[in-house]
Amino acid sequence: LTYMDDAGLLRARAELFGSVFIIVQHLTRRTDRELADLGLTTRQWLLLAVLMNAFPDRSPSLSEAAEKYGSSRQNIKQIALGLEARGFVHLVTDPDDARTTRIEITERVRLFDQPEMVERSATMLEDAFAGLTPTETSDLRDLAQRWLGGLTIPTAREEAQT
Repeated sequence: LTYMDDAGLLRARAELFGSVFIIVQHLTRRTDRELADLGLTTRQWLLLAVLMNAFPDRSPSLSEAAEKYGSSRQNIKQIALGLEARGFVHLVTDPDDARTTRIEITERVRLFDQPEMVERSATMLEDAFAGLTPTETSDLRDLAQRWLGGLTIPTAREEAQT
């Protein structure tokens, strides 16, 4: 390990922080281009991925989806409304609590399981990680998961209290 003084660590963190946002910009542009023929945006695709992976056996509330997605309930509702207009989800009132809206995935998401879509996704991912070895990709995934696990996002209630 290389020792880094406080100033060096601050510079490294600042550079990494900025780099993450630049990476997101590049990935968003690329993904938006790939999804254009489906009428989807990267944010819509990401919400579908979150719904399918984080909630495989149930339909989450808007608030639950927002927490996993890392955004506000209002933002998730807007994204979900766009997905609903394209037939990928239904927004439904919870039968046990009329104040809660749930996001139900429709069969239309099976579109992503078709061989052509699987191949398109694989090609895009291969291109996105072309500069990394398989070991580096695995290490980066592990680091990203640890980093995400360490991030604490205050809820709207907590933000209002500060």
